[in-house]
Amino acid sequence: MQKQIILILSLFLTALHCNAAGESLNIIPKPNKLTVAEGRFVLSGDVRIICANDTIKQEADYLYKNLDDMGYHFPVVDNALRYIKLEVDSTIGGKESYRISSDADIYNIVGASPTGVFYGIQTFLQLFPAEEEVEEIPLIQVEDSPRFEWRGMHLDVCRHFSGVEEVKKLLDQMARLKLNTFHWHLTDDQGWRIEIKKYPLLTEIGSIRDSSLVGHLTKLPHTYRREKIWGYYTQDEIRDVVSYAKKLHINVMPELEMPGHAQAVLAAYPNLGCCPEDSVPVWPRWGVSENIFCAGKEETFDFIKDVLDEFIELFPNEYIHVGGDECPTRHWEECPLCQKRMQDEGIATEHELQSYFIERIGKYLETKGRNIIGWDEILEGGIPDGAAIMSWRGEKGGIKASKLGHKVVMTPANMVYLDMLQSIDPQEPLSIGGLTTLSKIYKYDPAPFYLKEEVRNNIIGGQANLWREYIKTDKHMEYMYFPRLEAMSEVLWTQPKQKDFRDFSNRLNEEYRRLAKADVNFRVPPPEGLSPVQLYTSDEVEVELTCPADDAKISYTTDGTEPSPETALYEGKLSLHLVDSITIKAVSYLPSGNHSYTIQSKLKKHSVYAERKTTHQQGVRYKYYDGPFQSFREVGGTPVAEGVLDWMYVAPQIMGNQKGWEYSGYLKVDAEGLYYFQLWSICGSGLYIGNELVIDNDGFSYDNARSGCIELKPGYYPFTVKYFNMNDGQGVKLFFKRPRSKVLSPFPGDMFFIKN
Repeated sequence: MQKQIILILSLFLTALHCNAAGESLNIIPKPNKLTVAEGRFVLSGDVRIICANDTIKQEADYLYKNLDDMGYHFPVVDNALRYIKLEVDSTIGGKESYRISSDADIYNIVGASPTGVFYGIQTFLQLFPAEEEVEEIPLIQVEDSPRFEWRGMHLDVCRHFSGVEEVKKLLDQMARLKLNTFHWHLTDDQGWRIEIKKYPLLTEIGSIRDSSLVGHLTKLPHTYRREKIWGYYTQDEIRDVVSYAKKLHINVMPELEMPGHAQAVLAAYPNLGCCPEDSVPVWPRWGVSENIFCAGKEETFDFIKDVLDEFIELFPNEYIHVGGDECPTRHWEECPLCQKRMQDEGIATEHELQSYFIERIGKYLETKGRNIIGWDEILEGGIPDGAAIMSWRGEKGGIKASKLGHKVVMTPANMVYLDMLQSIDPQEPLSIGGLTTLSKIYKYDPAPFYLKEEVRNNIIGGQANLWREYIKTDKHMEYMYFPRLEAMSEVLWTQPKQKDFRDFSNRLNEEYRRLAKADVNFRVPPPEGLSPVQLYTSDEVEVELTCPADDAKISYTTDGTEPSPETALYEGKLSLHLVDSITIKAVSYLPSGNHSYTIQSKLKKHSVYAERKTTHQQGVRYKYYDGPFQSFREVGGTPVAEGVLDWMYVAPQIMGNQKGWEYSGYLKVDAEGLYYFQLWSICGSGLYIGNELVIDNDGFSYDNARSGCIELKPGYYPFTVKYFNMNDGQGVKLFFKRPRSKVLSPFPGDMFFIKN
């Protein structure tokens, strides 16, 4: 029997090491073909680095430095008995392809180009644990190349600024994750961040904002904090960053916003707007300013060409991003010069005028050997020949552009924007709203199989974008990037058939150690298993906590105090006696010392009883109120309209900004147990069951959700949902999990009832 157990264990270990997908190694992004061979490569003092091609001396130096930083001193030499060899072989595939082969004495890293060698080095370096020196590493065989040629990361430095060293720190992480395009958003309404020699006022005036919006944009009335937000990059600093990125095989793509998002320019040079007599400041609020470049003045185009000339000298990248998004046209509609331009050029609409604007700039860049890329709004009114598209308002714009033969980078806001919330926990820092969880990003596919091949062929990649209205500090910025950027890197590098989220989550445990060692702030996954409010009928309750990070330890308290490494350590289900209420707080701690934010839950007794009468019909009652409201708790008064709906939704006949809604009826419950509810809404909302507030999803946000749990028995339970809206979009949805279920489902219409 013992021999059988040993044999089974041996077979298991062999299968693990020989798995072609490479689950046994903590490499991100996952190589597309990797096997682990028997034996080990001993990291003894006689190991050397051999550089077989003069073109990769820089890559050899990079490998040497990184190994030296980890405590392994392997000089670069011409010959050795035991070595790590770097080599270029253009026949092995596309320029970013690489192969790794190894035995007990030799590790060969072969790239189709220096870039391929560099990516092979990144895979090789991830064989080394982050927090300890090891004496040997596994033997591996790899054949790898990226799925997409464009693997991007975007950084907005206009709303809040980051210095050169922080940018380089981000570039280091991009390189490690095999991302190759850094989209640097340098100009916007809220700040101009690059020195332009010909126009010094752009930085003397346009780089300084004297105040900023307090709280969320949707919170009215707007209030402002007097504070100086400033900063810009000198041209020498730009050259330094571009040179640094080049050594990491990263293209730096600048963005010069036009024709909208131009208020910082107009603060410095008001003559470039439609209303030069109106002095405007660098914009202190978020959102979209109506102050845009005047399309009727030749001096506008002269200015942009001058600026682009300096951009071209600084940035060797093929593409220059020209924005083209969110361009209000009211000033154009009222501007005699813009209207004359439209008449002279035979332009029928302001959307076509925007296309004319972008097309002129595109043609100018063509004469300089560059191409333009813009947000998908540049499709409106006609797209310039040769322009590439970044599809951010979903994927429709990208698909349309691809069908027209244009190259497309997929970056839909609802899937890969990193300024959105990472979870529905109320302890997450203030953000624009929305929800892009780690798993949501990981499951994203920029070019899914159901698209026609000719459409997929023009989708050259994807990009994760970070806008910084609500992200003031570098630490907060890093928290929003990591580890979601790791997920995006695997989306863009690894073939879909090789991806597995559970395996990815396991590999993140070592990734957290790497980030901590590099002094990169990241989101430590908090404990799971609690909602802000949990309501029970029982006196004895059990609470179970988990954490996605396997080696995390959970500290908790039940007296409302803040947990620390010295407080109680969670070691299994908590059995609690519930007399009135208990406040549980819990924190995840990693071995590195990094920890999550504190989650908390109020556990308390409730006395909501089910009605067992069957004189009900399916449906939901609604009442619709005029606002504005500042909270769902304020929703009420004399309804503008009321009636019955099939289920809880915002029907077309009851839509409108600054309104409030109240839905009521009965929820039908079939089984006894603890029910989990999740309430999603565009703005603030709350769920009451009986007289108990189960979910408090209040506040000014965008596309947000909160949860709550309540123990129920079979029957009909009175419920009320109140919701207010201050945004253009409007919507509210209720989801639930049945007792002991892990499946979150929309609340079906056949579980909503009203009394006859």
